[in-house]
Amino acid sequence: MAKFRVVYCGSNEVPVNLIKPILDEIDAELVIERPKTDAEVAEAGRDADGMIFHGAIPFTHEIISQLKRCKVVCRTGVGVDRMDLAAAAEHGVIVCNAAGCNSIEVSEQTIGLLIAVARKLVRMNQYVHEGRWRRHTAELHAYRGRVSRIAGRTLGIVGLGHVGRQVAPRAQGLKLNVQAVDPYLDPKIAQNLGVKLVSLDDLTRTSDFISLHAPLTPATRRMFSRAQFAAMKPTAFLINCARGGLVDTDALYGALVSGQIAGAALDVTDPEPLPGDHKILTLPNVIVTCHTAANSNESYADCQTHAAREVARVLKGEPPTTEIKDPWLLSESQDQGFGGV
Repeated sequence: MAKFRVVYCGSNEVPVNLIKPILDEIDAELVIERPKTDAEVAEAGRDADGMIFHGAIPFTHEIISQLKRCKVVCRTGVGVDRMDLAAAAEHGVIVCNAAGCNSIEVSEQTIGLLIAVARKLVRMNQYVHEGRWRRHTAELHAYRGRVSRIAGRTLGIVGLGHVGRQVAPRAQGLKLNVQAVDPYLDPKIAQNLGVKLVSLDDLTRTSDFISLHAPLTPATRRMFSRAQFAAMKPTAFLINCARGGLVDTDALYGALVSGQIAGAALDVTDPEPLPGDHKILTLPNVIVTCHTAANSNESYADCQTHAAREVARVLKGEPPTTEIKDPWLLSESQDQGFGGV
C-alpha cells in the first residue's frame, strides 16, 4: 500500500508518464478523477493527501471542509480565482500554482496580439480569403484603415509579475517605451527592467497599448470600465491575456463602437467562453483567441511536472516553491463552479 494518495482532477488526457515518476519517488499513488460538480470534487479528495487541479476546478469552503487529510493542492495553471484561499489557510491546506511555467507563452502571445491588432493582420488575412485582393487599390486601403508604426509608441503593463516581466523586454525589443503599474512591486525590479512605474490613471491616459497582467481579485474586477476607456487615447489598444473579469465587456463594446479606443485583443473574456453571437464579435477591431495564450507543448509539460513536484515537496515535509500566500489574494474565491479546462 502506497504511503500517500494524490488525486488528479481534470478532464484532460493526464500525462501519467510525466507525473507518476515524480510521485513514485515519495511512494505516492496517483488517482485520476473527472469531477463535474463541487460535490464530486469533495468526494474525490476526501481521502487524498494531496491534489492536483487541471483547469478551473473550484476549491470552495464547502469542499475544503470535507477533506480529511489533504495537505496540499496545486493547480497546473496560474489563476486561483475559483479557490477560497482563506478557507484553505484556515484548514491548513497549502495552495500552490504553476507560476512562471507558462509566462513565456503568455508574453509571446501578448506581443503577437499587439502586432496583430495594431497592424490589422487578421482583417487583412480575411480580405485575402474573401478573394478581394486586387493589388494595392484604394478599396484595399480603405478596408484596412489607418495604421501607425509600433516603434516609438508606449506600452503600459498592468501588473509586473511573472508574465509582465517577460512582456517588458520583448516590447522593448520592438522599440516600444514601456511603463507599468504594480502597487505590490519592489521598485528595483522595474528599474532593473528599464520600466517606468506610474499610476494607473497616468498609464491609462498616456499609453498607446495597455496590456493586462493582473490577478482577478475584488479590487481588480472590472478595473477597466467606462471611466478608464474614456480616459484612453482614441488611438490606443487594449490587450488582455490575464483574466476576463478585469474588463467590463459591455463598457469595452461601447468604447469600441464609439471610437473611444482603436481596438482590443482578448485572449480571455467575460463571460467565458464568449457566446458565438456575442455583440463584441461583430466588430472588426476585435481579436479573440479563446484563452489559449498559456498553451504550448513545453508549457504543458512544465506545468504538469511542476504541480507534481510541489505536491511531492509538501508531502515529504519540504516547503513548496510557489505557494499562494500573497495578502491581496487571501480572500474569498471570486468565481464559483467549473470554468472549463
